[in-house]
Amino acid sequence: MNDIKYMLLCAMLCLPLFLAGQSNSKKQVITGHVYSEEGGLIGVSVLETDKSNRVVSAATTDFDGNFSLEIKNKGNILKFSYVGYKPTTREIGDRVKFDVKMTDNTTNITEFVVVGRKMQSDGTLPIPQREITGAMQRINTKEFEGLSVSSIDDALQGRIAGLDIVGNSGNLGSGSTLRIRGTSSITSSAEPLIVVNDVPFENNISSSFDYANANQEQFANLLNISPNDIEEILVLKDGASAAIWGSRGANGVISIRTKKGVRGPTRVQYTYRLSGKTQPRGLKMLNGNDYTMMMKQAYFNSYQNEGDANKPEFNYDPSFSEYENFNNNTDWVKEISQYGFAHDHNLTVSGGEDKVRFRMSLGYYDESGTILKQLLKRFTGRANL
Repeated sequence: MNDIKYMLLCAMLCLPLFLAGQSNSKKQVITGHVYSEEGGLIGVSVLETDKSNRVVSAATTDFDGNFSLEIKNKGNILKFSYVGYKPTTREIGDRVKFDVKMTDNTTNITEFVVVGRKMQSDGTLPIPQREITGAMQRINTKEFEGLSVSSIDDALQGRIAGLDIVGNSGNLGSGSTLRIRGTSSITSSAEPLIVVNDVPFENNISSSFDYANANQEQFANLLNISPNDIEEILVLKDGASAAIWGSRGANGVISIRTKKGVRGPTRVQYTYRLSGKTQPRGLKMLNGNDYTMMMKQAYFNSYQNEGDANKPEFNYDPSFSEYENFNNNTDWVKEISQYGFAHDHNLTVSGGEDKVRFRMSLGYYDESGTILKQLLKRFTGRANL
């Protein structure tokens, strides 16, 4: 019996609190109109914020500047904000209708001047490009993007003032001699420093390599960098490069910047270039019969004696032991020449977001020269993350 009385007493005491909670939790819908001197404003942000300035509900005005919002608490504050107008606040309380006029916040500027300066960075502090004291020249690879070249030194031919590129031989993949503003040393190397992405490009050559007696068929330093992976090339031409790269930059610097991934969905790109080449026709050569007649005339003219011109190798005598070596009219230049083709395949996968970007590329280059047995096959791969 006592337990029942205790339970009834607790229920009577908790009932007012329960009813008060029910009344406070009852939601209220408010409406309003937001306007300016020109009329209703569309897209005005209407935010209900609590005492901690935390947004608990929000709405935007329609084409006529009207809005409706179901508020969470009468004690909160309404905030109205719109681009070009001063923010406005209103206390909610028991109000259900709001007419808010917003004030223009634009500022009139009579005159202003915007000055843009192109900056140059060498990996340290960027400075205005016109304040650089050294001689330099920049080239973007878009200028020769459609060309099919085996290496960048071939693509740079005639494009950089003061940069001399001379092939060591006509064989495919043979080395090239690079000189910036001529030869600056008699005994030391005059090759410029090659930098790839601000890292010196080292050519792995054995310490026992004999420079004095080496042939000219060594592969070029730049051969293993695919032209398809290069974005920009900067050539530093004078001794001021030593201030950045030390004594290694005394002969000039060729700075290469490779391509990187771009923000966006993953993109797969495949390019194929086909090119052909042939040798130009050289001097008109004598055939076998013409050469034989010229030699007989040469022997005859020495003493004006026909007997001196009677040579068995020039008489086409089958009894002569070397007759088979002198009875054909073979054009040996034509026999060893051919039409050369170059096949350049490149596959690139790139993409990423703001924080992580990637680019991976694979390349296959297959070239046949204009001379029989001249072949160059190269596989390249590069990844940037």
